[in-house]
Amino acid sequence: MKFIKFLFLSLSFMLSEPLLAQSVKDTTSLLEEVIIEGNRLNIFTTGNKIQRIDSATIQRFKSGNLGDLLTFNSHLFIKSYGIGNLASISSRGTNASQTAVLWNGFNVQSPTLGQADFSYFPVSFADDIEIQYGGAGALFGSGATGGVINFNSTPKFNNGLTFGASLNGGSFNSCQQSANVSLSQKNFVSVLKVFNYSTENNFPFYANGYKVRQVNADVKQKGLMSENFFRIKKDQQLNVRIWLQDNYREIPPSIASRSGNQPMLFVNETLESDFLRLSSEWKKSGKVASYFVRTAYFNDRMSYVDTLANMHAITRFHTSISEAESILRLGRKHLLNIGLHNTFNQATSNGYPDSPSQNRLALFGSYKFSFLNDHWRTVISLRQEMVRGKLIPLIPSAGVEGKLVKFLSARANVSRTYKVPTFNDLYWNPGGNKSLKPESGWSGEISLTASQFTKSRSRNSVMLTFFNSNIENCIMWLPAGGTWSAQNIQSVWSRGLESIITFNKEIRDFKFGLVVLYNYVVATNQKARMANDNIVGKQLIYVPVYSGQATVELVYKGFYVNYIQNYTGNRYYTTDNSKVVEAFQLGSIVAGKNFKMGSSFLNVNVRVNNLWNESYQVVLNQAMPMRYYQAGLSYVFNKSNKSIN
Repeated sequence: MKFIKFLFLSLSFMLSEPLLAQSVKDTTSLLEEVIIEGNRLNIFTTGNKIQRIDSATIQRFKSGNLGDLLTFNSHLFIKSYGIGNLASISSRGTNASQTAVLWNGFNVQSPTLGQADFSYFPVSFADDIEIQYGGAGALFGSGATGGVINFNSTPKFNNGLTFGASLNGGSFNSCQQSANVSLSQKNFVSVLKVFNYSTENNFPFYANGYKVRQVNADVKQKGLMSENFFRIKKDQQLNVRIWLQDNYREIPPSIASRSGNQPMLFVNETLESDFLRLSSEWKKSGKVASYFVRTAYFNDRMSYVDTLANMHAITRFHTSISEAESILRLGRKHLLNIGLHNTFNQATSNGYPDSPSQNRLALFGSYKFSFLNDHWRTVISLRQEMVRGKLIPLIPSAGVEGKLVKFLSARANVSRTYKVPTFNDLYWNPGGNKSLKPESGWSGEISLTASQFTKSRSRNSVMLTFFNSNIENCIMWLPAGGTWSAQNIQSVWSRGLESIITFNKEIRDFKFGLVVLYNYVVATNQKARMANDNIVGKQLIYVPVYSGQATVELVYKGFYVNYIQNYTGNRYYTTDNSKVVEAFQLGSIVAGKNFKMGSSFLNVNVRVNNLWNESYQVVLNQAMPMRYYQAGLSYVFNKSNKSIN
């Protein structure tokens, strides 16, 4: 019944006008003879579906984290353990370690766990967020099986002095403050961003028939990002970035452990983490050739404490990344990309007998050309990696895109994918298996987009994407000889459909926008783990078959109202699909006013989350808040260079 309500809401808006548009990036532009400044994601992902989160959406979620934003604005499923707690990702049926997460081109996935926690990415630290759906192993290496998330910042030269600050507060004693200052000259940009976030998370929920309050769930985060960009010459640029962050969270008890409405008065489990991320890039841009040299260093620490188990586990890892690449124009219709990449990881942990390390060296290249009067483009990519002195099988990919007719375009892509085992899979004691093979497979997709441009230059369109993915040698932990051990045992077949419909309409001072996303994902086990194992043909755990969302926005003279209705279908939490976490749908509404005062900009907004007061769980026995409220105030001031001088 709830799903029918969701469909009715979506369809009622869809039928109000002819075609709606999509927020997926159009990469069908010609290979014009202009200066080559883009990266591999922008230039050599022909045939892939790429979604760029628009600046208005980033602004609306600026007080939250990346997990919050992606939950309500993408085809991705975010497996959240609560406000400010662990948020992992599933893209097209893949698991959290099979989607690469890049910070300005550098992969920040943990080499120990193989994944990133999306609650650790404050949206206020990003200027540009992009999602590439589907395999991208040839371009970005290990872990880019289900897709790639890009968390970027972009400089604006000669923009003067800019200062911004925001304050947000709400239910459960939550408070978030952020500030940024930018000095932008003709040949130099310096940006400093800071944020602080805290919440008690003492929200009410139902447990075993009683209404109780969440306890032992405090979250505290604070961070700083410094970015400096130097224009050495007209065609050369150097940047240096620093990202520091501290995170503290109490791990609350599960719903199953709550008996009656008696409070739990002590904290059992806590997780503290901090990290330092440094990066630098030099680039030389030209019409015929562009060159890029970049390097990064990451230092991460995690400290887990369980007082009942008398456990204190500390994990540290260091990552060094170096990369050099060039993009060459071979005539008006041809581009060639060649690069060399090296990643070195080293970790220490209570669970490792020593301090394991791993070096990955890769040579990669792409060739892109246009044909049929520049209406179509295609790209072919190859990547060869060496891990621990052994060659990974060659990783190819190919994509094509272009216009079928004036209003209808198509794109298609096929790619081989792989993922090297994590340090925990290889070295954890007990159970680590140094003989593990990398996961490998193939993925492909075909997209059709029907577009309509209105007189006001807004784009209405419908996009349908059909995808398929097969992964072999998937790593699972299974019982073996009285303990658990990592093994290459699972085979996964994922296939499905994604659709995105967007529509924009302007009537005098009124602006109306609608985005509808729908996901149909069938991700099944294809191989038994052991005799009489009833998992073949069964849906993977915590992968909803059906999910979707509808976003409606109305803007009038600086006032705006944005409503999001999100539906998440049943998720199985047993591999034989005998038990489910029930489907749920959430409504969220935000209303605000933008004030323009000369060189200043002021925004005031209020938000109601879980508007319909739904009692739900994303993960079994992990409590989620019912209706709660937030209010925010943000201010931006800009003084042009002419005023400064």
